[in-house]
Amino acid sequence: MANSKKLKRLAALMSAAVIALSMTACGENEDTPENTDGDTSVSTSDTKADAAVTTTTAPLVTTTTTTTLPPLPVMSTYEAKYAENEDLIGWIRLDAANINDPVLQAEDNKYYLDKDFNGNEYKNGSFFVDYKCQFTTRTRPANTIIYGHNMVTGPSFAKLTRYYDARLNGDYPGRLDFYLNNPTIEFDTIWEEGTYKVFACMYVNTMEEHGEVFKYYKQRDIKNEGQFYEYIAKIMDRSVFYTDVDLEYGDEILTLSTCYYPLGKEVDTRCVVFARRVRDGESAEVDTSKAYINDSPLYFDYYYKVNGGSWAGRKWDTSKVKGFDEYLADFPMSGAAAPNA
Repeated sequence: MANSKKLKRLAALMSAAVIALSMTACGENEDTPENTDGDTSVSTSDTKADAAVTTTTAPLVTTTTTTTLPPLPVMSTYEAKYAENEDLIGWIRLDAANINDPVLQAEDNKYYLDKDFNGNEYKNGSFFVDYKCQFTTRTRPANTIIYGHNMVTGPSFAKLTRYYDARLNGDYPGRLDFYLNNPTIEFDTIWEEGTYKVFACMYVNTMEEHGEVFKYYKQRDIKNEGQFYEYIAKIMDRSVFYTDVDLEYGDEILTLSTCYYPLGKEVDTRCVVFARRVRDGESAEVDTSKAYINDSPLYFDYYYKVNGGSWAGRKWDTSKVKGFDEYLADFPMSGAAAPNA
């Protein structure tokens, strides 16, 4: 596994050695992660080979001549762990959720579902990045999708669901406390440190028989502005809270996905948290005083059948997404103004 992974990373590095001034790409959008055992948060059926793609971030070279940058070394912090397992791609930290763990990446989305860092059988599995998200020492995907189990022990995204607890009815103290106290998440690659500002959390369905399925996990790449605006709009329509975090085309997204069953395990659903990378030169501080609850997130048919209600339409501040209003004026989106569209 490790040697094969190393060869793939070297190939990806060679293909991205000349940094282009373009948007990031991460992989094709055809595979669907589906829960197969009630405890997992990603498919065990992703078997297609990776497409040959390159990834770029905000331009690192601004000269008019082509410049090749040397690869970055693995940071000293992660050298020892990388020597143990070259599937190591990074490290994620969120102390309030008891998360301070390695993030791995295999050649499919099933290997680390039930294996620990060393590849030993372990029902709690490990945190892992979608296998189609490509990294090099200097580039990251447009949307880094990390999967983790929702379990009591072991590496777990269980406490990420506390972001979703903002959904609870009633205006009582503590309703938004978890977000207010944890507005950022740290995710380093093995080559570079990174901090991400949380901007949304949603609860979504994966089964068509229970209503609309928002396939957030398919947006591994973002090819143009329109695709960015459409994706962000779908996230914000479903978010249980709104923040003061602004977004713009070119931002790198971090997506954390875990199983969550408030309607019972027969209704296969997910809690998903979204954050965007702190930009170069930007402060990591967030004005949490401007965060507020969305009392009418867009859910799915079965949710409304059980809990009643309906979507009240788009209410978030679209000016927080640079260029969105201009795009919307030229290309109206389905559901932009009408409930249940």
